[in-house]
Amino acid sequence: MKISNRVKHLFLLTGIVVSIHACDNSHNTDSKTIAEDHNEAKFNKTGEKDAQAVVDAYTASMFEMKLSDSINKYVQREDVRSLAMSMSQAHAAIDGQLKSLADKKAISLPTGLTADKEDKIKDLHDKKIKEVEKQYVENLIADHKEAIANYEKWSSDCTDPDIAAWFMKALPELRKHLDMAMSCQEKIKVAKK
Repeated sequence: MKISNRVKHLFLLTGIVVSIHACDNSHNTDSKTIAEDHNEAKFNKTGEKDAQAVVDAYTASMFEMKLSDSINKYVQREDVRSLAMSMSQAHAAIDGQLKSLADKKAISLPTGLTADKEDKIKDLHDKKIKEVEKQYVENLIADHKEAIANYEKWSSDCTDPDIAAWFMKALPELRKHLDMAMSCQEKIKVAKK
């Protein structure tokens, strides 16, 4: 039985439409979800929990770095600019350490921020400069308090000794970041009086 050229073209067109639709759907899945799916496939439940801790830490640190990088374009206060530069450099180093640890443990990491984290950065840029500075420092404080609580938990809960040790070793650096952000917040409050 011979298939007409019209039917062939219809099948080809259908295949193209299905392929395009599949590609469009892949953009709806962020790189964090993809990394989590890869880790779920690679590890048992225990290993998956350790991998999730590394993914969560990396994602949070990447957000702090990108937020701090972007803030430098908008701030006027030198102390906030200095804090943002310090945070960007410190979190770039943390990201590098986590990437190295993940490579060693075959843990997949996200390649970019989630849409909600990107939106958080964009939303901050829509505010007045003084509000941006204040909000940035408040976000740093809240995020670092959460990170410290998570690192403390992960340093005791992770079953892989290398991963648990990394979280324990990183805690003093995060506490230092929190102190820096809180000091900057105090300077902002004093300047408003």
